[in-house]
Amino acid sequence: MKSINILDFKYICYVEGKRKGVEKLFAKLLETKKLNAFCKKVEKKDIDFKKIYKEYVDAQEIKKLAVKS
Repeated sequence: MKSINILDFKYICYVEGKRKGVEKLFAKLLETKKLNAFCKKVEKKDIDFKKIYKEYVDAQEIKKLAVKS
């Protein structure tokens, strides 16, 4: 899975809309239930781009470790 940088992440969220961008980027990394809860945080504006990106990077690292095991 290709990792993206913060500028690409912001651009995707700008073009798609914040919620749609987050759904698209996290679809392969999070379970549906967790993804929906995370999107609700994004809609309420409780979370900014840096926090969203950090969650993305953390989820990607966890996914990589799970694949290696």
